[in-house]
Amino acid sequence: MADPILRVSHPEALASGVGEARASVIVPRMEALPPALETGHQQLDGEHRMLLTTIAALRQVCVDHVGCENCSACSEASRNQCEGNLIAMLGDLLSFILDHFKLEEAVMRDSLLQIVDREVCNAHIEDHAAISGKVQEIVSALNPLRTVSLIRELDALLMRWLENHIGLHDMLLLRWLEREDSVLRLA
Repeated sequence: MADPILRVSHPEALASGVGEARASVIVPRMEALPPALETGHQQLDGEHRMLLTTIAALRQVCVDHVGCENCSACSEASRNQCEGNLIAMLGDLLSFILDHFKLEEAVMRDSLLQIVDREVCNAHIEDHAAISGKVQEIVSALNPLRTVSLIRELDALLMRWLENHIGLHDMLLLRWLEREDSVLRLA
C-alpha cells in the first residue's frame, strides 16, 4: 500500500510518492478522483490526481491562505519560507503543465481529432495556453508580501482547471477516443 503522506517537491515525487526536501509542504496523497472528474483514461486520470495533490499542497503553504489579506503580519522568516515553498511548487507545476498538455495534444493529434474537428481542438489548446499563461503571470508577480494572494490566485486557477477544463475539454476528447472507429482504439 502506498504511503498516505506525500512531500511535494518534484513532479517525479508526485508520480512515485517519494519526494526530496526542496519544499517542506506535506499533504495527503490523492488515490481517487471525484467520480465527476474520472475520464477513464488511466494516464490522464493519474495526472489529474497529481493536480489534486498539488492543490492540497498549495493550500498548506500558508497557515491561513483564505483569511490573510497579505503577508505583512508574518515574520520575514515565515514569509521567506512560504515564498520558497510556493516557488518550488510553481516550478514543479509549470513542468507538470507542459508535460500534461503535451500529452493531451498528442492524443488529439494521434486520434485524428484535429483533422475531424479542428475547432474543438483549438478551443482545448487555447485553454491550455490560458492556464499556462496565468501560471506564468503568477510566477512573474512573486513578492514575499503577496505570497498569500498569489496562493489564492493559483488555487482558483487550478480549481477552474479541475472543474471546467476536465469536464469540458478532456471529457470531450475521451468520448472521441471511445468511439468504435477510433484510430487509437483499433491500434
